Amino acid sequence: MDARLTPSGIAAVGPVNWGTHFCQLYDTPADMADVLVPYFKTGLERNELCHWVTSEHFNAEDAKSALRSAYPDLDRALARGQITIMNRQEWYQRGGAFSAEDVVAGWLSNEEQARGASYEGYRLTGDTLWLEDHQWDAFTDYENLVTRTFAGRRMVALCTYCMGRCGASEVLDVVSNHAFAVARRRGKWEVVESASTKAAKAELSELNASLAERVDRATAELRSLVDHKDVLLREVHHRVKNNLQIVANLLTLKSRAANEEARRSLLETADRVHSISAVHEALYLGAADETVPLKERLATISARLVSSYNVQDRVRVATDGDEVRLSLNAGVPVALVMTEIASNALKHAFPDGRTGNLWCRLSALPENRFQLSIEDDGIGWTPSAAARGSGLGIAMALARQLDGEMTIEPRDGGGTRFRLQAPLQ
Repeated sequence: MDARLTPSGIAAVGPVNWGTHFCQLYDTPADMADVLVPYFKTGLERNELCHWVTSEHFNAEDAKSALRSAYPDLDRALARGQITIMNRQEWYQRGGAFSAEDVVAGWLSNEEQARGASYEGYRLTGDTLWLEDHQWDAFTDYENLVTRTFAGRRMVALCTYCMGRCGASEVLDVVSNHAFAVARRRGKWEVVESASTKAAKAELSELNASLAERVDRATAELRSLVDHKDVLLREVHHRVKNNLQIVANLLTLKSRAANEEARRSLLETADRVHSISAVHEALYLGAADETVPLKERLATISARLVSSYNVQDRVRVATDGDEVRLSLNAGVPVALVMTEIASNALKHAFPDGRTGNLWCRLSALPENRFQLSIEDDGIGWTPSAAARGSGLGIAMALARQLDGEMTIEPRDGGGTRFRLQAPLQ
């Protein structure tokens, strides 16, 4: 149930908001008990602090007897102070005369006690049979004060009025001074609301419907904007990928007219551009969360490098591991690291037609990190080998950009093992 509501226990009423101040119009004490007994039974069962102020024609002992028949554990509730049942002189006229401010202060003090004692809330009732004609206007002012004061508090108030003591004018006062009234009609308890309350509810319902329509419309517009943004982003990645491929192809064409050293440098640059292009292609083809599926892209890059170095007949490349996803800002550096290290391996680890293997593996690590591992079973790595090219230096710079750690070491059984560990971004 909504935390703003509490069950009233009255079938005709149902749940009510905390802070509700309503009333019952009854003909006989039995009618009054027919509503108040389930009202307090529900409050006791829900661990609420309860307070019943009675009048002479249905006094405190009558109330206890009626409630005990519906709630057998009443005496324990009385003993532990969860419910107080008293006659009206002990509450409304404690100082000898009725004081609206003193009575309201007493109700509020009990509500604070309920919160301090970890009760779910505070429910109360007071019967008005004791009112004399000359007290009516003052009590009407009291009811207005109760409505204003109780609003927003974790308390519910049910006032009871005997129809035999109320004329038409008084009934109108009663109904208008409460959120609603409960009255018996053709043998059934029904809710009676004033015209102003009904109009306010109708207006509120209309406003809620209008608000819901505006929220739905705004949500649809927002979805449309998000979809449009996704289309634009995909188009941007598509165009960037195409432009990068054009640049890479131009570099490849340029290499054909260059000497061997320049040709290799141009082709390595083309490989780097192709690697960046592969990342944008993944974003163009991928999910709307703008992350790069690295495992798939590394397979694309490794296949491209094998073709670029023309070693597909003698070096077997395998990529596997966990599906790690990174943002564009992290995906591009990782793809370039893969390009530099794998290029070095293909270029230096298998000289003179040597055959072998290159393994690329992605692993998800604890604490939101990942590892890229590249191994070969070639002739092995030595520090002097790094001096022959700029690839290792580029890879180290990219690792720093990723806030990662990079290691290179001999591989058991021959060859070289490279590892990059970095946080997921």
